[in-house]
Amino acid sequence: MLPIIELGPLNLGSGALLLVIAIFVGHARFERVARQRGGESLERRASRCAPFALAGAAIGARLWYGLFNWDMYRQSPGLFLALRLGDLAWPGALIGGALAGYAYLRLRRMDDAAAPLADAAALALPLAQMIASLGLLLSGEALGAPTDLPWAVSLFGALRHPVALYYFLAALATWGALAWVARLAAQPGTLAMAYLALQGSAMLLLEALRVDSLVASGGVRVAQIIGLAMILTALWWKRTQTTSTP
Repeated sequence: MLPIIELGPLNLGSGALLLVIAIFVGHARFERVARQRGGESLERRASRCAPFALAGAAIGARLWYGLFNWDMYRQSPGLFLALRLGDLAWPGALIGGALAGYAYLRLRRMDDAAAPLADAAALALPLAQMIASLGLLLSGEALGAPTDLPWAVSLFGALRHPVALYYFLAALATWGALAWVARLAAQPGTLAMAYLALQGSAMLLLEALRVDSLVASGGVRVAQIIGLAMILTALWWKRTQTTSTP
């Protein structure tokens, strides 16, 4: 593990640093993919929508983390506004970003761009997730359950599942699968729904291997609930498209 990266006089947290890099890379790829798939018009819409989606993602990630760590945040409500990149949760970021981006498009009367931009985001997010996953691996976050498998990593006095590496591989597989689907003449929204299904499956399976997941009352892992909801949403969308086809 390499939790701290030394750059001359600066000591930077590897997880936070790679998260920031992931955001910039994902943003740039989002606009590039939008241009490739929809020309300059879609690229302009992507560049205008992206700041609102990123703001929504940041707010959603912090609120989600705070709500499921309520004992700590209740005592110090200022933590909701603190610049703590470690206190973020991916399900909240995904939901907050999607809602903020869609709200912006609705307000600007650009509903027709929602599906194409969602597809562009689906092609951009796996790369950002791969970079962020490497940050989790270096910093020792996404703590895995103990295991005796040959590829286990030593962390906090035990051999554990490298959950961050699993998420990296899941994002890589998602990227490859979506790149293949993108070559087909699929209708707008297909890539976004495929991303939801693949990402939801990864969350449903991999969160079971973590010991630091956000847990709701009753011991239910929140990320698994969200993963299942993502899969069901994708299946519902697929069904509605199939029944509406003459």
